[in-house]
Amino acid sequence: MTRLRIPTAFDLLLFWHGLFVGAYTVAYLTAEGAPALHEFSGYAALALLAVRLIIARLAGQRAPWALPLPRAAQWKNFARQLLSGRLGVLRGRTPFAPLSGLLILGVMVLVSLSGLAADWWKWEDLHDGLAEGSLALVLIHIAIVSFAPLLRRLAAARSEDAAPSRLQTP
Repeated sequence: MTRLRIPTAFDLLLFWHGLFVGAYTVAYLTAEGAPALHEFSGYAALALLAVRLIIARLAGQRAPWALPLPRAAQWKNFARQLLSGRLGVLRGRTPFAPLSGLLILGVMVLVSLSGLAADWWKWEDLHDGLAEGSLALVLIHIAIVSFAPLLRRLAAARSEDAAPSRLQTP
């Protein structure tokens, strides 16, 4: 029998993230061919952003719903270790991850609001430009978030290859 569990705050954030990624992807891919679906997914993305920002305001500094603000101490420690030649610092959580998350939220708010402006006042050029630029930022965000786990896996694989084998042959 499967036991149900109450989702954690992080589970709910991942659920929100999935919904937002879906709404953004549908809105981006239907920009030219399906205007009704494009508008619906754009409004869904705007509503999801509003929910995210309201919850972040209510949550304050409590993780994981707090806004991903990169801390000055985190930047100082990261820069100090990087300048001292410790490239292993790139394998951990870098300040680029929360910075890219914050930039994504800000740009998506602008894209969504410019979509409203395009819907109401026919400012399509502004919305199109911001939306096209947002794709580059999304791809950079994906690269940053994926980079550290990839480095950790590569380091683990190297350490396994370098470790002496426990199996002894007679």
